[in-house]
Amino acid sequence: NAGFAIHASWPVHTESEHSLHQAKKNAAQSTILLTCRKRKESSEPVWWDDIKGRVRQVAREKAEEFERQGIRGVDLYIATFGPTLAILSENWPVLTSEMDERTGQPKPLRPEVALDLAREEVVALRKRGLLLGRTVQFDPFTDWYLMAWDAFRAEEFPGDEARKLALALGLDLERDLIAEKRLVAKKSSNVVLQKPSARRRKGLVDPDRTSFEHMVDAVHTAMLLYLEDGAAACEAFLRRTGLRNDATFKACLQAMINAIPRTKQKGAFVRPEAQVLEDMRLAFYDDLVVPPEETPNIDEKQLAFAGM
Repeated sequence: NAGFAIHASWPVHTESEHSLHQAKKNAAQSTILLTCRKRKESSEPVWWDDIKGRVRQVAREKAEEFERQGIRGVDLYIATFGPTLAILSENWPVLTSEMDERTGQPKPLRPEVALDLAREEVVALRKRGLLLGRTVQFDPFTDWYLMAWDAFRAEEFPGDEARKLALALGLDLERDLIAEKRLVAKKSSNVVLQKPSARRRKGLVDPDRTSFEHMVDAVHTAMLLYLEDGAAACEAFLRRTGLRNDATFKACLQAMINAIPRTKQKGAFVRPEAQVLEDMRLAFYDDLVVPPEETPNIDEKQLAFAGM
């Protein structure tokens, strides 16, 4: 509104990657610097429908470029925002086809709409990365769980960021992810990803079920059984439900193995989820690809966590 356009966006790595966020809480590792200059005024209105395709293309291209530069996690989402907003700032104000009942004029675009579109592109890019270049259709709940681990690399992260990621996948944080699926729980202004044992409930993470609508529930049930009753009980469950040779289930395991941090401390996985996934891989799916192990040199006290 002040008449500036964003001309460049520079992600600058400013935080150590070997810090507490890898085990417990997440924080962005980069600072995004924007170069802004006064723009030329235009008398012609610009419509969102006319530039939406360009915004999506730029978000996709920049996400791929920043990923090649080594930008990961929540920083990858943030880094795409500058180039996305640059297109809006060059053409501001951008109008929508929605009419304001009070003024009778077209409503201006809320910048958050463009940022949601940028998030969608990053989600698609990172999901292919977790699946080693393949495209596999899961469901929004499973996608959110995978993207949350992939983006934040921690069990606890800001609730507002969780809400924004949910919006990008057509979900509501409070209704869908907290109340219905119990994938996260509130903790002050943050949310905490729930372990399979915390999600155990009839019809959700439930060893008595024979089919699952959402793949994250199927994987969590298998993880719970393996942890509590061992490999034989888990395999019996997988065969009874038809998941033992289900390609989508196996793809979800691969994505989770890649998404959940495999940091080790004194030879043991910091994350209990990583340990049980590794045990299941060795027992049933030894052809799944294991990412490089993360071995940051951090204080052991920082890595304290509750058991599964």
